[in-house]
Amino acid sequence: MSAYAAISRGRQYVGMMASPLPLSLRDVDTYLTSRPVTIDRELLEEAIFALDDVYRDEWARDQGDEDGDED
Repeated sequence: MSAYAAISRGRQYVGMMASPLPLSLRDVDTYLTSRPVTIDRELLEEAIFALDDVYRDEWARDQGDEDGDED
């Protein structure tokens, strides 16, 4: 989804491991003010946050794999 790709470019990171912070409503709002969309805003927000949850879960899993942890 191109909206998610554009929104996540402004993602913030925290800590020594540069852990990705979750996207915020402000991030989505900034995107929507610059690009009109025809999809319902609530539906778009749900999709963006669901994709973000998957991304951050995969990131966390990858960090565990790099430490030698196996699930």
